[in-house]
Amino acid sequence: MGMVGVDKIGEIRRAYFEQGRSIKEIVRTLSVSRATVRKVIRGCQTEFKYARDVQPTPKLGVWVEALTEILEAESALPKRERRSTQRLFEELRGRGYDGAHDSVHRFTKSWREERARVPVHAYVPMSFAPLSVRLEPRDDHVPGTAADGEGGAHEAVAQPHALRARLFSRDAGTGVRRP
Repeated sequence: MGMVGVDKIGEIRRAYFEQGRSIKEIVRTLSVSRATVRKVIRGCQTEFKYARDVQPTPKLGVWVEALTEILEAESALPKRERRSTQRLFEELRGRGYDGAHDSVHRFTKSWREERARVPVHAYVPMSFAPLSVRLEPRDDHVPGTAADGEGGAHEAVAQPHALRARLFSRDAGTGVRRP
């Protein structure tokens, strides 16, 4: 039958409390065990879930080291080049592993999730220097032309980081952008 869901619990409670049916009758009509009916009637839970705290891996136990070595070697590869859990299972099978694919899949998934949670160290500057203007020569610019403006060979180029700092700076007191 499987897990007893919210709808089945509702049916059991309605049959017992509203319709006044006996436990034996509810067991027969709804195809659930007496223990389940008693648990629903006596308890106030709306859903029953079963989750194992620790998943036993008796056959994988001796192969964990080999699988970890493979996973560490493949972690340096791009994601597209890494093998699926099915391919890892097949390699272990070739080495003599006689356990199930599910054990390999569960271990690999938890190993990868654990590695993904490790924080990456990166430097992120929290402040930028004030707007700086640097003169850079332009290769396509011909001095003395109409596009020249003031007749100089250099053009003032604002640095991108300085523009970002100016665009996103706000006055702390009013919350309004500074001009």
